[in-house]
Amino acid sequence: MNWKILALAAVAGAQLAPVEETTSTPELALLMGDLQRLTHKLALSADAGNTELAAFYLHESQEQLRKIQNETPEYENIPVALLIDRLAHPAYVPMQEAVAAKDAKRMREGIHAIVQACNACHTATQHAFIRITPGTESNPFNQSFAP
Repeated sequence: MNWKILALAAVAGAQLAPVEETTSTPELALLMGDLQRLTHKLALSADAGNTELAAFYLHESQEQLRKIQNETPEYENIPVALLIDRLAHPAYVPMQEAVAAKDAKRMREGIHAIVQACNACHTATQHAFIRITPGTESNPFNQSFAP
């Protein structure tokens, strides 16, 4: 309700109905958009060979996955938390190992495994029209990913 309506109601002496609070499931696309941004920054860090920055974005991406699982375990009859357990979490293991080994080549390979898992999940949920890429050919962020 905007202030003009409130002012008119006050002048007219009208009774305003209380605003009901509703609980709803968070919008999955927004949560996934945050994951996509973090994963893209992870890819750019890996592509630049910056293991310290890649470790940071790896951690943030995995936290976002857990947030998605907690906030939207199921979305429109899609078992989101289960799919993340079966597809996403295992796909991050090669990246974790590559970051720990400070191996830039394996980090780039790890990104491809993560992207493949994203696209496999989209296909499994009839959202194959959402195709993720590593996105390392362009950097839209005002951030350097070089070590």
